[in-house]
Amino acid sequence: MTENNEKVNQVYTVSNSKPEWAESIYALLEKPNWAPWLAASAETLGKRAEVFPDGQLIIMRNDGVPMASLSMNRINWGGDPKTLPSWDDIAGEPTTYENTFEPKGNTLVMMSMNVNPEFQGEGFARVLIEQAKLLAEKLGVEYLIGSFRPNEYGKHKHTNLGNHLGFESYCEAKREDNWPIDGWLRNLSRNGMQPLAVDPQAMTVVVSMIEFDNIKNEIASEVWIEVAPGVWECGEVGNWKLDTTKATATYKESNLWGLIWEKTGSQ
Repeated sequence: MTENNEKVNQVYTVSNSKPEWAESIYALLEKPNWAPWLAASAETLGKRAEVFPDGQLIIMRNDGVPMASLSMNRINWGGDPKTLPSWDDIAGEPTTYENTFEPKGNTLVMMSMNVNPEFQGEGFARVLIEQAKLLAEKLGVEYLIGSFRPNEYGKHKHTNLGNHLGFESYCEAKREDNWPIDGWLRNLSRNGMQPLAVDPQAMTVVVSMIEFDNIKNEIASEVWIEVAPGVWECGEVGNWKLDTTKATATYKESNLWGLIWEKTGSQ
């Protein structure tokens, strides 16, 4: 969306994010919603707005408070779920999209959506998804997809130690009303998301053992559980594995690839 084509509400405006808003977006949207080792920095958020401004959507309250955001990248994809890359592959290194963005790519990828904790449950995810669909149509791409994070999987593992569902089974699990048991997957499904495939190594983070100890000290101690020698759960979707020979710790998590929108006749 361009500024000349903003969606205006009495309370908020939906537009493209600007690099100069990055610090505020980080403080009010990114930091509260992500573990410290997964949160994109303000510098990264600002660079994404430079690389692909159309793909960085922001819902801003009229007094300038960020309410929700959606970050997207544009790539080429042939439509076969078996060929889907990982979230990390699409984000690139650094995760600013500068090395992976395809200006004429046929696929929009929803990479990260955040809602200010103060405004969660007010339907802003639906607003952003609808705007993403409109952008897909405007750009003439064939697919709008996402590597989606079942946010409640960490809680499920923590409360069902030794008896929790595997990742794929959890993503497939339904409530009595036949909607997914995971709240975010449920929200996406209600907005038309169709599962495509598991993204088995969506996000991987490697740190030194010293950094890992610092991370453990940042997070509440009760969420840390050593479920096997050198394997730690921390209330997140993925887990940490320690390598004492290399003095490193590796966090790895899976996501679920899903199709949100498809151009008529694209297959």
